[in-house]
Amino acid sequence: MLEKNQLWSIRLQFDTTCRVMKLIPYLGVTRPGEVYERRGREWVLIGIIKPENKATGVVSPPGG
Repeated sequence: MLEKNQLWSIRLQFDTTCRVMKLIPYLGVTRPGEVYERRGREWVLIGIIKPENKATGVVSPPGG
């Protein structure tokens, strides 16, 4: 989730537990990045990357 590794405006990722996640980094703007998980037929927000944490990729719980 490091900012320097983000090459696209949206990224889909498959992990070893077969979860499908989507990262929207919002690079170059002060808006927090968003991390979603696919649950059934919906994308559910599972974390945010605060603007001050974009360089390090630290994900915080939504609303926190």
